[in-house]
Amino acid sequence: MSQTRDYKLQELTMLSLSPVLRQIRHWWLRRAEDHYLICADVEQKRVREAQQNVAYYQKQAALARSERI
Repeated sequence: MSQTRDYKLQELTMLSLSPVLRQIRHWWLRRAEDHYLICADVEQKRVREAQQNVAYYQKQAALARSERI
């Protein structure tokens, strides 16, 4: 049994690290992309809320102006 373990360890040590590193890099980049897409969505929601706030205050200003006349 120990001979098969040694053989498997020898096989593992002979493998190149580049495919493993490439997978790790792709995983990391996928994770970063997801993170930035979430950030972009949050910023878009903030912009929409800010636009709604602007519209609300413009409406309040118009109402105040019409009351003054």
